[in-house]
Amino acid sequence: RSSNHVLEIKNLNLSIKNNNLLLDSSMQIIYKDRVCLMGKNGSGKTTLIKNIINNTHENIKIGANVKIGYIPQEIRFDNDELSIYEYVRTFFIGNESELRSKLHQFYFSEECITKKIKYISGGEKVRIKLLELILKNANFLILDEPTNHIDIDTKEILEESLLNFEGTILFISHDRYFINK
Repeated sequence: RSSNHVLEIKNLNLSIKNNNLLLDSSMQIIYKDRVCLMGKNGSGKTTLIKNIINNTHENIKIGANVKIGYIPQEIRFDNDELSIYEYVRTFFIGNESELRSKLHQFYFSEECITKKIKYISGGEKVRIKLLELILKNANFLILDEPTNHIDIDTKEILEESLLNFEGTILFISHDRYFINK
């Protein structure tokens, strides 16, 4: 697991061109925190997240043993010609029945797992990415508006998975129900 101090930001100034996004801002995230970044569109939330992920400033400190898992607003895959099954097989460690069971837990039916990634819905992309992060043992999830472009069933799967997640979560959302849950 990660250390107790997952993320610390001290006196961070962040700007894009001549637009100041953050001035002398500080934040601390502790193990198992659930933190939502809220603000108007264009206020710099995604920019802050990208700076955290890339650890681009000396004012941003990632804790020991922190393994970041990121789900961006626009999910892309390196090879969208792979089927769902083939893609998950690239990082899943275990036998075929365990893999199919894990896919089933994320509501991928037998006929669904043969679909090529280029043809799947936004909700299916979120489910695959979440499964990938969990299987790769990420302990600090960073999610950029994860409920955009997903159906109600996927939203419920996402909520349940995050409620059961043992690590720390930082996310951007405008969805009040999701935030409160």
